[in-house]
Amino acid sequence: MEYARKIGQGVVAALMVWLLAIAPAQAGHEHHKHAVDRVHGSLSVMVLGSGGPVAMSSGRASAGYLIFTDGKPRLLMDVGGGTFKSLAASGTNVKDLDLILLSHLHIDHTSDLPAVIKTVYFHARGAHDLHKAPFQIYGPGANGVTFPNSKVTQYPSTTAYLSDLFDMPNGAYRYLHIFAKAISGGTFGYEGHDISPDVHKPVHTILKDGDLVVKAVGVIHGPAPAVAYRIEYKGKTIVYSGDTSSKTNNMVDIARGADMLIYDTSIMDDIPNGPRDAVFYKLHTTPSRMGEVAAAANPKTLVLSHLTPNTLPRLDQVKQKVRAKGYRGRIKVAHDLAVYNLGDDD
Repeated sequence: MEYARKIGQGVVAALMVWLLAIAPAQAGHEHHKHAVDRVHGSLSVMVLGSGGPVAMSSGRASAGYLIFTDGKPRLLMDVGGGTFKSLAASGTNVKDLDLILLSHLHIDHTSDLPAVIKTVYFHARGAHDLHKAPFQIYGPGANGVTFPNSKVTQYPSTTAYLSDLFDMPNGAYRYLHIFAKAISGGTFGYEGHDISPDVHKPVHTILKDGDLVVKAVGVIHGPAPAVAYRIEYKGKTIVYSGDTSSKTNNMVDIARGADMLIYDTSIMDDIPNGPRDAVFYKLHTTPSRMGEVAAAANPKTLVLSHLTPNTLPRLDQVKQKVRAKGYRGRIKVAHDLAVYNLGDDD
């Protein structure tokens, strides 16, 4: 009996130690119930989508990133499939969001745009507010590349794309003009801005609003007009490559000295499927080339994102290739609803 009593006391003591150990973790978990609860500081990025165009069992949404300034959602970079669901799960209220940056017009970077715009009005309604400011939507202009043996261009400009979606009288989602008012959410409107995708033009400022500065440069993404972005705020900087092969040094120019560089990580150095995969090397950046860019630009943190079935199982190899080219900063792997507060060391 005495032996059993001592065993019982030991079990109770061990249980108490375990409960005390997990209590802070549980308290922190409750405090950070939603991703938005982890946002703090002057400049932050929340990953809404870290995947590519392939639906994977990992459940990653396609490309999308929400930028916060002073803890408030300020701008959205790309809005690929699944980013709407990530936004919902994040707990973020976007009733005041009106700035959107599109790196290019591929489906996995734009398909949730109408859904996110619509929810802005519902968030405004829920807050008994009105969203009146027109959305400022930036993206690449046309580059004139046509289909083979045709005069039809493969891609429209961003302004033409937006017109096809939202304009009266022929836009696919023209009903938003009356819908926003009907639900007492505000007034629908937008202003489109075409950014030159010419890779021979230097990095230039496309927006300055108080302490917020947004810069852009054209990058190569096969035949698709594409741009990379640099967001500067109160001495902190986030750079987003979008999708690019990085064949020029434009990514070095726009990323130089950044606090964080979010990079297209879609392919490996090798071609596992031979000629069938050759096209992807015109569209995306190999790990070795990414390492060259990162070593030259020297961002404090490199974030591997836009992950695919090609790269996701081989991320250790990706990191090795990047390191082999001389990059010595931090390397992080993006996942949906990750929050990066610039200035944090973790």
